[in-house]
Amino acid sequence: MSAEEAPAVVIVGAGPRGLTVLERLTALAAKRVTDADSGGSADPALVIHLIDPYPPGAGIVWRTDQPETLLMNTTIGEQTVFPDQSCDFLDAEDVPTGPSMAEWYRENGGTEPVDSTFPSRALYGRYLRDAYTRIRAAAPDFIDIVEHPTTVESIIDLPPLEPFEDAPGGVDAASDPVPPQLVRCADGTTIIALAVVLAVGHIPSAQTEERARLATFAQRSGGLYLPQGLPAEAPVAEVAPGSRGIVRGMGLNYFDLQTLFTYERGGRFEPVDGSGAGAAGELRYLPSGEEPFLALGSRRGVPYRSKPICDDHPRAPWPLRYFTKDNIAHLAGLEDLDGERRAGARFNDQLWPLILADLRFAYYRTLSEVSPEAFAGDPGQLREAIAEAVSRHLTRRTWQETHPDAASEAEAARQGRVTREAFAWSEIEEGLVPDPAHRMSLHALLDPLEGRKFDSREPGAPDSLHEWMLDFLRTDLHDSLAGPTGSPVKSLFNVLWQSRLLLKELIAAGHIDRVSIDMEICGWFESFVSGICDGPPPQRIAELLALAEAGIVTFVGPNMRLEANEDDAHADGAHAYDVIADKAGRTDRPEPGAAPSDARPQIFRVTSAQVNGQVTGNVVIDAASPTNSITRAADVLLHGMLDRGQITAARLTLDDGREKLLNGLALTPRPYRTIDVDGTVHPRRFALSIQLSAMQWGLAIAANPGTNATTLCDSHAAAEAILDLL
Repeated sequence: MSAEEAPAVVIVGAGPRGLTVLERLTALAAKRVTDADSGGSADPALVIHLIDPYPPGAGIVWRTDQPETLLMNTTIGEQTVFPDQSCDFLDAEDVPTGPSMAEWYRENGGTEPVDSTFPSRALYGRYLRDAYTRIRAAAPDFIDIVEHPTTVESIIDLPPLEPFEDAPGGVDAASDPVPPQLVRCADGTTIIALAVVLAVGHIPSAQTEERARLATFAQRSGGLYLPQGLPAEAPVAEVAPGSRGIVRGMGLNYFDLQTLFTYERGGRFEPVDGSGAGAAGELRYLPSGEEPFLALGSRRGVPYRSKPICDDHPRAPWPLRYFTKDNIAHLAGLEDLDGERRAGARFNDQLWPLILADLRFAYYRTLSEVSPEAFAGDPGQLREAIAEAVSRHLTRRTWQETHPDAASEAEAARQGRVTREAFAWSEIEEGLVPDPAHRMSLHALLDPLEGRKFDSREPGAPDSLHEWMLDFLRTDLHDSLAGPTGSPVKSLFNVLWQSRLLLKELIAAGHIDRVSIDMEICGWFESFVSGICDGPPPQRIAELLALAEAGIVTFVGPNMRLEANEDDAHADGAHAYDVIADKAGRTDRPEPGAAPSDARPQIFRVTSAQVNGQVTGNVVIDAASPTNSITRAADVLLHGMLDRGQITAARLTLDDGREKLLNGLALTPRPYRTIDVDGTVHPRRFALSIQLSAMQWGLAIAANPGTNATTLCDSHAAAEAILDLL
């Protein structure tokens, strides 16, 4: 058949997720379809259309033309788009169709250690582009791959052609005929599609009312507001040298902005000892004079803690002792987690005590090795207490047995198991570790500024937030360079990292109660684990420390409050300008108390209830990550599909019967067919990537080699379902 007559599959979004779908489609088709099946003709039996305005593979996030100074937040050894022998869908005789990033890096002459090197985003983009080239070259002759460097504006369901038989996901073949889909692109291209895969990844979000007001105020008042988005795509050139910027958010987006305002404007960092390595990893910043001044704030007032990964301490797997599949199955009364029955586990009551036991074990084992003097007795007593606590937890009676007056069986079943009778851990801990500074305090890790008050933000002043932040950053840097075996605090990183991977797997398999996922895992645990596991490489913390010492960066404090500045605040910035003028050798240094050289109105004022005084500025930069909520989708395609009812947000019924809208799409179980506003499953429309957030957790984590990666399993399932339609 001709290309026009061959069935067409459309993949909307050709970044890493779309790339894995393409790989699975071509690899599976090569196994399923022989030349005889395609009639021995050179004509295509299947056409796959990739629609993305950016180059296939890299997409917008991993563009190869972005600055090399922008780094990934994971190491070279943690990336792949190709299945390996750990993937349970591969047969023993199947050969991987391409290399992991580590293999590719070495093949291309890379010499840095792959398990401790954080590569540039552009380097990852080059790996993805190479992967696309390999996939395209390996595709069988009966498959045509067509690139469309444009966007999709709409997907229209045309009148049905034929009934869909044997539809998975509960579709009734007699009452649900299959509608062909007309895909309309911004460049005028139209495609009649057999199946459509939505792999759109990060989508633009409509601004909240507060952010819209902020943007309007800035434009009207002569200031500048940069909304949430990808830092590499942000108009940072509009932030003038010497301007005073207020940054909301101290996560990964901020560190990208920090790089763009320093390295990319001619600034340089050098080791403090001049030896090329830095005595303790610390740096000195040499300004170019082109930098803005940045006042950083966030809800907690501190950045995420840096990853304890460096050449001396490469990333390595960490076996969990207590938070294991066997223990989870035991709590659920199951032989294992591989059968048809689901555990229905509740996170707070059942799973968190196991994770907490692993955290305590790792922390105190490391403490006993690096600071044995911290213990008043045998540290082994703590290990015994942890093991006893887990044993008690695993033999705990059900919630219904301990609460016979429960209103209903449904209410009782919802509660899971309890740990209320756990022994007095704190008494044992306090007895063996008398100094509170040596004890594990998860609360202090999560919110170290809670309850603290500061009289000033000035460097060198008594009771200054600035001095506290320098100590905080320096301690975090040194702990990360000491690694998980040299710092009790950083030993928690390995436990939480492995725990999150297991939780991802359990959630994808349906073993955790959905209300518990939303209210408990997403409600508090997600932000806790992110604060410890999702920080930048140690290098970025060293750079932030250097910028604070150079006077480029100041700190607002927690729970920052941003408002219009009604006063003439020009003189408030004199100190910051004095500091940078001295460091950079500028000749335009203002006299003390005089207006700074930035003559634009300082229209914004920001305060923190825990710090005296205020900070003013003429620029506000929203560095917080967008929510990626489907209900706030601002792109033409998804917004239009929502308006037409073709897709809808997932809903969750809470314990009290109320219904809650979730951020992700309403979908069937894997292979994740879309569900419309009336609850009807579309048999030939699939969704992957971040829009799976109502079904999975931790979707920003890429496929890791050697882990039976969930994202690769998702793509395999979608590809199988699509090929079943042929």
